[in-house]
Amino acid sequence: MDEHQDGNGNRDNSTLIERQIAYSLNRLATVVNELSRLTGTGPAGSIELVRAEIDARTELTSAGIEAAHQLRMWRAHYNWLASELDAASRSFGQAAQQLGRLVDTTLASWEEQFEVVRPSGRTSPAAGPGRPGLLRGLLRRGQAQVPLPRTEGGIAGGSAAGRTGLVTGLRPAPPAVRLPPVGRAHGPPPRPAGAERPGLAGPAADADIAARVLGPLELTVAGVRVPRWSSLKARAVFQYLLLHHDRPVRRDVLMELEWPNHSHSSARNNLNVALCSLRNTLDWRGLDVPAVLHRDGCYLLNPELTWWTDHGEFRTGIRDAQHARQAGRTQQVLSACHSAVQLYRGPLFEDDLDGDWYLPERRNLKDLYLQALEYLAEIYCESGQPALAVEYGQQAINADPCYEAAHRLLMRCFAQQHQQQLVSRQYRLCAAALQDELDVSPTMETVQLFRMLTSAS
Repeated sequence: MDEHQDGNGNRDNSTLIERQIAYSLNRLATVVNELSRLTGTGPAGSIELVRAEIDARTELTSAGIEAAHQLRMWRAHYNWLASELDAASRSFGQAAQQLGRLVDTTLASWEEQFEVVRPSGRTSPAAGPGRPGLLRGLLRRGQAQVPLPRTEGGIAGGSAAGRTGLVTGLRPAPPAVRLPPVGRAHGPPPRPAGAERPGLAGPAADADIAARVLGPLELTVAGVRVPRWSSLKARAVFQYLLLHHDRPVRRDVLMELEWPNHSHSSARNNLNVALCSLRNTLDWRGLDVPAVLHRDGCYLLNPELTWWTDHGEFRTGIRDAQHARQAGRTQQVLSACHSAVQLYRGPLFEDDLDGDWYLPERRNLKDLYLQALEYLAEIYCESGQPALAVEYGQQAINADPCYEAAHRLLMRCFAQQHQQQLVSRQYRLCAAALQDELDVSPTMETVQLFRMLTSAS
């Protein structure tokens, strides 16, 4: 008796599941038909195949499984399409706001040139700064009888009766009406000559896009700082394009970099979504041309824009310092090293905890930073300015406690000041750091320097 009930219960449960699947397929078919109508494509055939196989048997055939797989692919496609439409909608809203401000500015100029004559015949001056004008008020209320100028001198739009009593006796302005200057198509008005963008100076202030990557990423587009990223994948793609700005990057490289375990179609859809978010971040902040271009299956940063990065400036400063040092031009070495050191706020992409492709470059940049600090400490130590030499040497050790060259420079500076106890202390700090972090002892060069400096006392 119990077995029979269990059997009935199982059959009843199986029937319920089949009904739920059939109901879900019906709803899915309805939605897909609507999407097919809107986009001109759709997986309706796959749905019908899956539905027919479920009606005929409890298990899907290979064709049914393939059809179900196609449904999943279409889901990813429609998700991407929805994100594209959402981005387009946001862009449209921003453009509409810009257009609204332009209309308000234009109407304000017109109100300064026209006098509004009321039906009673009394003439009132145009609206002042604290009083909304009649033209602007009519536009904002959205009335059908909004008066518009006509080339023949009449008023277009609405019937004659509807126009009567709204605005009469408009006196045209002089032919040459000077409108207030308007900024870029989607951004703030242009800066006065010589004005700098907030937080930027020099070449960075004049760049269309300025990026600080030494330390936490800081991005400024057309003078507007990007406070946050809506998509971390969009940021990751931008970082790769930025450090490879000298050449186009193939789509497959970006897909493998960020979505290595995804199928090709899934990785490509994800890349499209990330690029959509990236363009939404860059292109609607005052640029006249797109920041990211697509050519022949590759992506690259638009060379028509002016780009500035602390990464490029830092490397230029280090290269200038190396050339000046080889030529024996001490003052140029100091100037170039000071500029480079000020640019280095921390490791490359310091706030990115997920990426790893840039780690070799991060280490290389840190080595160059330590080299610049060593140059400065060495010059100041040899020129009899031990206090400055100690400052830069200590800065290098703070960045890398195992940097023996900086420890040796500090030992020499302390010896110049006849502070033998500090020489010994610095050697012990060097040995302890090497032992704790690398499990090694100081090099023979460091040991010999320590013995020479301490034996001379």
